[in-house]
Amino acid sequence: MERDPAVRLVNDALSREYNSVSAYVLHSSPWTTPADEAALKALEEVRAAQDQTASWLTTRLREDLGAGPSLRAFEYWKRDLNYLSVPYLVRFCCEHFGKVAAEYDALLAENAGDAVLKPILTRLRDEAKAHRKKLEPFAAKWTVPPKEAAP
Repeated sequence: MERDPAVRLVNDALSREYNSVSAYVLHSSPWTTPADEAALKALEEVRAAQDQTASWLTTRLREDLGAGPSLRAFEYWKRDLNYLSVPYLVRFCCEHFGKVAAEYDALLAENAGDAVLKPILTRLRDEAKAHRKKLEPFAAKWTVPPKEAAP
């Protein structure tokens, strides 16, 4: 892949990790109960991992691509997640990480021969899957979204 599209791809990933969904959820003033302690701990661990990945991506940009970081806006900046329950927010995170892992799978297929991008995209995909797996036990358990009843 040419340098500019590769830099853009890595900067997009950096934006996603630096402006992480886990940090947003933790700062959204979730409605918590004592039963949510383990889920909140798992979210903190995911946030710490995403912080480390953002740092690693910055290094990859500089060392592998000779570029600097350029962050874009947080992808969910318009979404209000304040005061929602922790299981709901965990479910939101799981859906996000599932979508992200699928995107990285597609990018890996497109860039399978790129010696710089392949290890980066592989790590990002694997981490998204690991984050989802870590959080899934704490997600809301409904199989069909709740329906509104007549007043």
